[in-house]
Formats: sequence, structure tokens, C-alpha cells
Amino acid sequence: MKTRSLSPHLRIVVFATVVLLLAAGCGRRGKAPSKEEAPTAPLQEQQQVQRILLYPSGTDMLLNEYRVEMPELGDREKDMAELVSRYLAGPAGDGMVMPFPENCTLRAFFVLNGNQAVVDLAGPVRTGGGSDTEMARVYGIIDTLAWNFADIKSVRILVDGQEVNTLLGHLDLSRPIPFEPGMLEPSIRRADGGGGAGEF
Repeated sequence: MKTRSLSPHLRIVVFATVVLLLAAGCGRRGKAPSKEEAPTAPLQEQQQVQRILLYPSGTDMLLNEYRVEMPELGDREKDMAELVSRYLAGPAGDGMVMPFPENCTLRAFFVLNGNQAVVDLAGPVRTGGGSDTEMARVYGIIDTLAWNFADIKSVRILVDGQEVNTLLGHLDLSRPIPFEPGMLEPSIRRADGGGGAGEF
């Protein structure tokens, strides 16, 4: 049986088709499938701010300043809560004492009417004794908050979510307590007896 040969025109068409198919196959093998990836946002460095922690002196139990660097969280209440947590965790500065025993923590924190902080403590905050210790615990927190956040005028202290009349039997906690400049070391008080953030 005789085989008919392809015409020159048909040969060109077939050759061109084969070349195109081979080229397409090579292109698919050589090119990895593309995956669209969302651009990764650069990590922003968290801004640090200097805070003042007021711990009692080891000699007269008056509150003195201890400067620390803390992250600024960008939310006023979160910054205040972080400040109280840092105060409870310690350590105090040189020559100062930690008024709270170990394992005292912040259970909750919120602000009422823009200027009254509510601090809910947990742990052995009611253990220990002595009026000086109780004054140092209560005003250490109150004055530290008011010093760093000038709009805080008073602080209400709770324990385990409950109102308490006192921590150690000497100071009335049944009401909000204002900032007390008389608890500060004389060297950090203002000339008129005041103190606090933005008041110097």
C-alpha cells in the first residue's frame, strides 16, 4: 500500500504546531506556580515611657521615687493596670522596701467617671501587720497612680472582687481614697506640699 506524503504546506503547519506545544510544555515546567502573599507589615517597635513607682523607704516608710522604663500600650486603662501590676511584682529600688508580700496580683482594674481608679487585688494582700505597712501598701498604689496619671484623683481598693473596710485593720477602705502628698519623702514634694505627674 502506498503512503501519501504530506504536502509542503501541511508539513509546515504540523511542524509549527509541534514547536508551539513543546514551547508551552517547557514554559509550564520551568515556571513555579505563583502564590499571592500578603505583604508583611513591618513590626513596630513598642514605645517605652518612664514611670515613677513610689515605694516606702526602708528608714521612715515614706514613699520615694523609683524610675522604671515601661511599654506604652496606647490605652490609658491598660497603661494604668500595667503600672499597678509592675508595682505589685517589684522589685523596689535600692534602700526601699516592698510593702506587699509575694504572690499579690492585680485581679481587675477600671476607671469610673474618668478620675476614680478601682483596683481589685488578689493574693495575700491582707496578711502581715502594722499601721505603717498598711499605709505603705494603700498609698503606695494610690500615690503611684496619681503621680503618673494626674487625672486620677482617688482610688477605690477591692480584694478578690469584694469591697473591704480595711486591709490590716488601721485604714478605712470603705470609700475612695485621694492622693496623699504627706506620704511622700520631703525631697520629692512640691513646695506647697503637693506632688504628682505634671505638677512640678
